[in-house]
Amino acid sequence: MVSRRKILGRSQDNLNVDLPYGEEEEDVWYKMDKLYKDHIQEVLMKWEQIDDEIWSKVIVFERNRRVAKAYARAPVLTVNGSDDGFDGFRIGLCGFENPMRDPRTEEIRRHIGHGVKVKMDDQGNILIKRVSKAGVFVKVPSDDNAVNNDILRLPNYALETDKPVMLFDINKFQQNVKREMRRQYPDRSKLESQCVCVIAFVKSEPDLLDCPIWVMIINIVAMDMLKSKFPPVKVVPNIRNRPRIPLPDEDPYSVAGSGASSGSSVKDRKDKPPKLPPRDAPGYPGPVSRSNGKAEYDALDENAFRKIQSRNNNNKAKDRKYDDPYYCGLRARIPNFAQSKSKDKQEPPRAQYPVPAHPMWHTRSYDSGMETEWESYWGS
Repeated sequence: MVSRRKILGRSQDNLNVDLPYGEEEEDVWYKMDKLYKDHIQEVLMKWEQIDDEIWSKVIVFERNRRVAKAYARAPVLTVNGSDDGFDGFRIGLCGFENPMRDPRTEEIRRHIGHGVKVKMDDQGNILIKRVSKAGVFVKVPSDDNAVNNDILRLPNYALETDKPVMLFDINKFQQNVKREMRRQYPDRSKLESQCVCVIAFVKSEPDLLDCPIWVMIINIVAMDMLKSKFPPVKVVPNIRNRPRIPLPDEDPYSVAGSGASSGSSVKDRKDKPPKLPPRDAPGYPGPVSRSNGKAEYDALDENAFRKIQSRNNNNKAKDRKYDDPYYCGLRARIPNFAQSKSKDKQEPPRAQYPVPAHPMWHTRSYDSGMETEWESYWGS
């Protein structure tokens, strides 16, 4: 006979052989479509926390690994090769850790120099100026983009030194939005991808995920404009589309309307225990009263509510600490693999030897008098 589990198991084994790692790594991408989709989704999830003065989100990559991300609100943002990290006004690409950095990337980091200066004007356009001696390249993933035509006419999309150009053209983006909305089935994800600008430093590779150092800039103003003209559609689950859950005694090979399964289901309904009377019925034993005047189950519910509330407050405090883009003076969000190196090693647990039981413990009873003597010792 055919076994679906065996067939699927063999196919899964064949797929797992080609994977470089047994499990998916954090902050690593292998496809550009998923990379764009994940970062746009991150912005949409944090949309309510993004302040009105923030105009872009900047993500730093080394090949296919993300090493840092931050929100920009300064009028002019400098991206250079310093080791300052992120201080709100400049991003030092050499100030972030990457345990998987290869020697080629380490060498290219030394040649970034003064990098570029990026700003947004009053219309929503993003302007960029190269101030470094090393090359800076604009990466255009597809023909549907909002990159200004002046950059598209440059050879290899390489920026000229000390010449400001328009990296993101808001008028071109608005025309693309109008053209897409006139279609019968407009694609919102295509327009969201146009809100992303990518620049590579020193060295440009045909595949963006092979570039040693590159930066992604997400235009928050363009996404806000797209959000107002083309709001995301929320899929409401329909109860009629849910798969029917079979009964425990239902035979998957039985014919619909057969008497075998229906008779057994009627029998199960008769075997159900009777309903218990309500607590407020006369003659029903009430809850045990406590010294503070509250019922015992009310006190338990109140204690449980306090524990849950305190746990939620702690979680909210942690979320505000790590999710707030302005925490610690606009510092960049660093992946977990870089933060783990700074943590101290935890002390190994000490061995605890079991305490031998009392020789007469098997004779323990409530009337023997041993309960009060050993109760505090065993902590029960």
